[in-house]
Amino acid sequence: MKNKRNIIFIIVIIFITIITLRLGQVMAQSVLPLTVAPARQEITINPGENSAVNIRFYNFSEFPVSGIVRIADFIVDNSQGAPRIIEDINQVSPRFSAQTWLSIPYDQITIAASDKVSLQAKINVPVDARPGGRYVAVYFEPTTAIPQSVGGKSQEAGTGVTSRIASLIYIKVAGPTTEKALVSRFFTPGFFEYGPVKVETQILNRSDYHVRPRGVITMTNIFGTLVDQTNIREENIFPDVVRNYENSLGKKWMLGKYKLNLTVSYGEKGQVLEMFTYVWVFPWRVALAVILTIIIMIFIANKLYKNIVVKETNLEEELKKEHDEIEKLKQMLRKKD
Repeated sequence: MKNKRNIIFIIVIIFITIITLRLGQVMAQSVLPLTVAPARQEITINPGENSAVNIRFYNFSEFPVSGIVRIADFIVDNSQGAPRIIEDINQVSPRFSAQTWLSIPYDQITIAASDKVSLQAKINVPVDARPGGRYVAVYFEPTTAIPQSVGGKSQEAGTGVTSRIASLIYIKVAGPTTEKALVSRFFTPGFFEYGPVKVETQILNRSDYHVRPRGVITMTNIFGTLVDQTNIREENIFPDVVRNYENSLGKKWMLGKYKLNLTVSYGEKGQVLEMFTYVWVFPWRVALAVILTIIIMIFIANKLYKNIVVKETNLEEELKKEHDEIEKLKQMLRKKD
């Protein structure tokens, strides 16, 4: 019986091992480590000129991957800065669309295992192109079927993969452009019990091109002394988009009124935005506890003082009375003598 149990146990272990290996193989095949370089690139072109950008798609898996290559505009319409690819040109403002300006040599590629595919996207800017920013992506989307590998052996991998990897191209058409940004929100609650103080900032870009603001938030006390300072993240803000920033200044223990001042520079001309606000920091519960403790200590000390002084006074009076009585007795004895 013992031998049978051991044999059954070994068979179960072998079965579990085989299942685990198979699942690992399937998972390894379904996860395709693809990447693109450069992830983003910026180029400035004059109206009517031609140019080109080079893009490389890498396949780090052990299986060849095939798919389609497409050109599409992208927009950033959220405060987090995440791009969104728009394939329908009618859904993008003509002011920032450029997908019709680009062309690629082929729209289907196969990337061999542990290999790369390079392609060149040509850019043809119309003569009447409006100066400003255009934002376009060249992306690779794997298909469900994996073609025959280079070595002649048929392999399949990445079944059902629909993810995309994209190279983002920022095109700036040279010419006079508008650079305008504004601080749409610089807010902190007017009161904090404890630090650090949290500050919310929103910057809106109204320019013809994306901007990358650089800024600092300073905290000073009522005497104008610098208490703390922090930089805002340096990130692109696309046209007609608001970017949110969250910062914290100061330490836990602070007391009094503080001034928060925002200074931001942006654009090629180094334009400056400034804004300020005030905040009070007061640990009122701690202060209340301290005040109550002091009051209680004063009350106890007063009681102790009164008790001690009264007892000493009473004792002195009793001693004086006894002393007077003794003196009277002495005088009475002297008279008798």
